[in-house]
Amino acid sequence: MRIERRIWFIDRFGREFDDDVTVEAFIEMFDDVVAAVDDAEHCVVDICDSTDWYVEFSRTTVTLGQAEVGGEHLGDLPLTSREEAIAIAREFLGAASTLSEPDLGWPEHH
Repeated sequence: MRIERRIWFIDRFGREFDDDVTVEAFIEMFDDVVAAVDDAEHCVVDICDSTDWYVEFSRTTVTLGQAEVGGEHLGDLPLTSREEAIAIAREFLGAASTLSEPDLGWPEHH
């Protein structure tokens, strides 16, 4: 039995939406974060899924975590470019519908 994986975004103002969950929509939100250099409060965008994984992007880092109660913060990686952020977002958005950890190139943490 295949489990449907629902994905949604949380924009830099904390608004959740799942009606246009595409790489293009991510790029627009990420570019807004990068452009808002004077706004320290609204400086991240998240991609979340129904298996409780999330990827959070700031201007300079990306964080992978598990959001369920007692979930795990797997760590931060520096972002070296806009293209790197887009590639990570594309990978997370395209991950197979599984209940396992997304493989986004993070070092082993177990």
